[in-house]
Amino acid sequence: MATITESLTERFQGTIDRRFNWSYWLNDNITGSWLKTIWVIILALATLGLTIGQMSASPAATTITLVFWLIGILLTAAEGLHIRYNRVGRWLKANLLSSLSNTLLTLFLLLIIYALADSIWQWAVVNATFSPELTEPQYRNPDGATWGVIISAWDLLMVGQFPREEMVRVQAAAIFIVVLAVASYIANKTGIWERVKPVQRILTALWVLSPIVVFILLAGVSAEGPLLNPTTLIIGEVLVLGTFALLWWQRVIQFSWPALISWALAWPVFYVAWRLIGQSELFPPINPALWGGLLLTLIIASTVILLSFPLGMALALGRRSEVRGIPWWLIWPVAIIVTIWGLMNSTPDLLGRAQFWWQVFLAFWPILILVAAYILQRMFSGNVIAATSTAFIEFIRGVPLITLLFMAIIMAPFFLPDGADIENIVAVILGYALFSAAYMAELIRGGLQAIPRGQYDAADAIGLNSLQKMRFIILPQAITIVIPGIVGQFIGSYKSSSLVAIVGLFELLGIIRVIVANPQWIGLRQELFIFAGIIYFTGSFIMSSYSRRLESRLRVGQR
Repeated sequence: MATITESLTERFQGTIDRRFNWSYWLNDNITGSWLKTIWVIILALATLGLTIGQMSASPAATTITLVFWLIGILLTAAEGLHIRYNRVGRWLKANLLSSLSNTLLTLFLLLIIYALADSIWQWAVVNATFSPELTEPQYRNPDGATWGVIISAWDLLMVGQFPREEMVRVQAAAIFIVVLAVASYIANKTGIWERVKPVQRILTALWVLSPIVVFILLAGVSAEGPLLNPTTLIIGEVLVLGTFALLWWQRVIQFSWPALISWALAWPVFYVAWRLIGQSELFPPINPALWGGLLLTLIIASTVILLSFPLGMALALGRRSEVRGIPWWLIWPVAIIVTIWGLMNSTPDLLGRAQFWWQVFLAFWPILILVAAYILQRMFSGNVIAATSTAFIEFIRGVPLITLLFMAIIMAPFFLPDGADIENIVAVILGYALFSAAYMAELIRGGLQAIPRGQYDAADAIGLNSLQKMRFIILPQAITIVIPGIVGQFIGSYKSSSLVAIVGLFELLGIIRVIVANPQWIGLRQELFIFAGIIYFTGSFIMSSYSRRLESRLRVGQR
């Protein structure tokens, strides 16, 4: 028996000697350079110290970690020496245990991850309290979380100061969006969306109308207002029919009497329905200043996203437009005449009131008209659309968002008629949408520039006009290319909505500051900010996941 054992040992040792070279191993992992030697020694000492510390704190878990680590080393060694082939060892060798330093670093990180996970578990679950009655300072466990504050302040976190007697309207809006999203997901997953056209049209129409439905539920409808008059009805009808005529003239849509009747009746039906809802007092108006919490965050984020995308697309197309510009012989005479008029009528009065050198300098502001005329002619060949779009984009991108939000609140009343008022939330949304649209425009412009010139030439060759070319050929490809960037901008708009708290709006983070100021909940910032972080992460993850699925589906469809 001893002879057989000695023979097997000698054969195993011989196999290792043939397949493993200690000198090469030492040179690759330890002695190859003095920096590598120092790094391995420091890492080994740090890992040993952490292991000893964790062994005294959590002996069972540390022992289990060491056992699995050693088993991984054995599996990797067996795979590397070609003694026994296994997928686990191959994966460990390729990803975690490829060298001595990586092997030590794997153990070091495993112990740190366990220590962090264990401390979080102890704080968040084992030593935590969940009862809303135990949120006052004398009832709290200093070693654990007090999750009861989230339950106690749930209404504030969700809707802020929204009237509690009207909470059913918030619930109805949430149910409407969730049901519509689930129905769209099922229709898309089962293929009904593509096979049954009426289902596709109905769901699309509901999504188009969803902002109006949610606005009616959350803001209410008044029977009276500056827009509810015959003039508005006539102007709206002219705009709708004008849009239909333009699209038909440019051959983007086909003419049919049912389509014309639908477009013609759309605005009057909406106008009459709005008045009837307001007169019925079914949804009485609610001051938007009462919106708050997660509700306000979602309203701001979704509205900014909905507004910034079409605005950004229009700005991108405007910046790349190649329409015939105003000729130089018309630009310069007009610019010179306006400059002379400004110097004669404005500059003397400003010079008379100037007290400092910079006021004297500003008194000659009409000269800037000549500078603008030079830039318009030199850089844009008189193309006013491209010049205006470029100036807007560069100006907005050069201003911080906080500055733009303050400017929106302060400057909005100057653009309104006398006696008209605008809520801060509306001004903030408009300012934020313009800010996001400038960045969206650059993303879409990048997609437009990525389209090969041959696509434009092919569209021209088959007789498509400019609107058809953009609608059917260029924009679908460009937007597909920049989907990751667009969704990233959407996620940024969603998370950056927390900045509106600086201008006095109580969205999710703003309402948290109000909650922690309550003596009953003072000092409970960690729990509330963790809850807000989970909310923001969930929304961002949903948008990111949908973006990946959309990219995959479009990639498959293009093959």
